[in-house]
Amino acid sequence: MRLAKVFYFSTCALGIFPILKLNHFSILMMIWFVLALINAFKNKTFPLLKTHKFTFLLLAFLCLMYVFYLPFADNFKELGKSITKSLPFLIFPLGFILNKDMVTKKLLQTFGSVYIIFVFVLNCLGWTKVFSFGWNNAWKQNDFYHPIFRNLFAEATSLHLPYLGLLTIFAALWLTFKMFCNRKINLLSVFTIVFLLFSAYIYSARMALVCYLIGLLFIVFKSIKKQTVKWSLLIALPLFALAFFWFSPMKERYMKVVEKDLVLPHKDQEPHEVNYRYGIWHCATNLISDHFILGVGADKVQEKLNDCYNGFSYKSYEDFSKVTYNTHNQYFDQMLKFGTIGLILFVLALFYFYPNSLVLYQTFIIVVSISFLTENLLDRQIGVVFISLLNTIFVILKLNKVEKSISS
Repeated sequence: MRLAKVFYFSTCALGIFPILKLNHFSILMMIWFVLALINAFKNKTFPLLKTHKFTFLLLAFLCLMYVFYLPFADNFKELGKSITKSLPFLIFPLGFILNKDMVTKKLLQTFGSVYIIFVFVLNCLGWTKVFSFGWNNAWKQNDFYHPIFRNLFAEATSLHLPYLGLLTIFAALWLTFKMFCNRKINLLSVFTIVFLLFSAYIYSARMALVCYLIGLLFIVFKSIKKQTVKWSLLIALPLFALAFFWFSPMKERYMKVVEKDLVLPHKDQEPHEVNYRYGIWHCATNLISDHFILGVGADKVQEKLNDCYNGFSYKSYEDFSKVTYNTHNQYFDQMLKFGTIGLILFVLALFYFYPNSLVLYQTFIIVVSISFLTENLLDRQIGVVFISLLNTIFVILKLNKVEKSISS
């Protein structure tokens, strides 16, 4: 009983991952995994792996796909990095399946509270840096070419801004979902949601805010039964968001990107004229068209992209020879690594447990799948941990709920 409590608290403690450095979280994850194995030995639950082997394979797929590729690899060092980075996709499903009876609605709620608190703390660190720099100075100096707020938040949190935005808006969506479930307004939750969204707005996490709006509309659609109220909100919320965007400084960042010419980076351009993403996606889509069926290989993607980037004559302090640019699209990345079949399996693994799941889990999948359009979330450890940990908890909770309904 004591061991079970220790494992329970260690699981809830995983929710502090937003503020932990990679090496610190790795230590916490391994302690949790050792406790999971000890608890499994004690309760003799290893047969569960055989019973739920299909669930395990799906949850661990984003790690196992690199392992399956080993016989075809030329660059084992590069593939080894990918396997190491994706280990949480193997460790969390293994630990949670062996201890599946401990994954309850109460655990999800406690884990969620810990996660939200530490995402709040993470954004507070950013605001501390802003006020230390000086709000007025930051506000006056901040523009598209000198994103002071983005730089300050990135420096304070040690996170790439798209990842900070993703963590932040999902915490806000979790609180929003809780209020809809409880059917009452909690002032503390409202304050936290506003704080998190305003933070994301200040450091211009554009895709994250789009994901919040889409997630909010989905929660409204799923949670409100009264048709008049539901459709009024579904129409009003996007209009309000559009009006807010149109009269806000964030519009500048969007317009600057849109106004850039769709031409490949070349030597006659100034840094502010270069459309980096267009250059990246040009190389990615060309490689995909040339290697549509099998891809270029899981260990060769960046090498092939760099070969394409070398064809650009543009040179500057952040050109393609000085900064490593991935595909900035997880679907492109998967297709380049494993081809068409690999992409199909990736999408199936992502959406397999979506039907008939908790609305919050469906919201999580929607947010992640949209974020994949503009970022390689699985290229950084924080993205791997966020997706693998939450996805596994949600899926095991669904599995327990289905088994309970069948047995009753």
